[in-house]
Amino acid sequence: MTHKIVDYPTMSGPAIYRIRVSGRLDADLSERLEGMRIETLARSDGKAESVLEGRLIDQAALAGVLNKLYELHFPVMAVDCLGGSDGE
Repeated sequence: MTHKIVDYPTMSGPAIYRIRVSGRLDADLSERLEGMRIETLARSDGKAESVLEGRLIDQAALAGVLNKLYELHFPVMAVDCLGGSDGE
C-alpha cells in the first residue's frame, strides 16, 4: 500500500512528528523508536530533554512510539505533527 504525505494528519497516512520527552534518551534507541532521530538538549534548569523527530507511516506507528516511551519511563512533554513533505 502506498501512502501519500499530506499537510494534515490522518489515521492511516504518514506524517512527520516531533516528540519531546523529559530526560536523556540514548540515540541507540532510535531503531526501537521507528527510526526517529534523537537529539538531547540541556534545559536552563540543568535537566535534560530529548527531542525525537521523524516520519511515521501512520497513527498506529505514533501510538507505538508513545507506548515504547511509556515503557521506558520517559514522560512525554509534547507531540507535534509537522505535516509532510514529498521530499522526505
